[in-house]
Amino acid sequence: GTPGFVVYTRGDASDEQVVACLGIGADPLPTAWVRVAAVESAAAFAQCEAMWAAIVADLDPDIEEVAWFVTDNWPLHWLDRLGLEPVSTVLGFRKTDLTVAPYTPPPGLDIRPALVEELPLLAEIEEDAFEPRWRHSAQSLYLAWRQSLSFDVALLDGQPVGFQFSTGGGGGAHLARMTVRPERQGQGIGAALLARALEGYRRRKLRGVTLNTQADNLASQRLYTRFGFAPTGNKYPVWSYYPLPG
Repeated sequence: GTPGFVVYTRGDASDEQVVACLGIGADPLPTAWVRVAAVESAAAFAQCEAMWAAIVADLDPDIEEVAWFVTDNWPLHWLDRLGLEPVSTVLGFRKTDLTVAPYTPPPGLDIRPALVEELPLLAEIEEDAFEPRWRHSAQSLYLAWRQSLSFDVALLDGQPVGFQFSTGGGGGAHLARMTVRPERQGQGIGAALLARALEGYRRRKLRGVTLNTQADNLASQRLYTRFGFAPTGNKYPVWSYYPLPG
């Protein structure tokens, strides 16, 4: 019943079966993401096409982009037929130990666990640091805060300038997000956040850490490489659809 979520059914009212589903939602606007997509088989293009058309026909007019983060191969040969185009690639990295590279934090930097009342401020940092496609809202940061392995905020002279949150599972960690104010990037804040996260993983006796970053985010890749992360070879394409205005 939520706008942007549809199912594809087969059978009559007495024996109706859900055989496919598609969910698209924005958090925050103006970019929406494909949140869930499932079909009967890789040959079920007609099901995907019908669900896509139903959602696009009733799309929130404030949505300017619908992005699809492709982690499975089955949608790839369908996306251009649905009107999407490739816009980015996300790369996977892994670090198999939890050592910390030398770094020099800026004077006055303090890193501690984030407080729930700080999340709206951190969402503002997201808005400054990223184009709409990659931003988190205060609500999605709250959900991450509740479920995270660690969620740290970096304060410079008492003001939030960056944060990271990580998830865990299978004996390892995943650095899910690290954001630094654009005017404070290159000053050692990201390195300090990363070092703090690695130290926390080590205290929990985790075995390693993974992360994802955009292929065109060269500054982040330099930082992660300096800390011993290596590419996994996993590449995840991002495709987008741009609704016509009006």
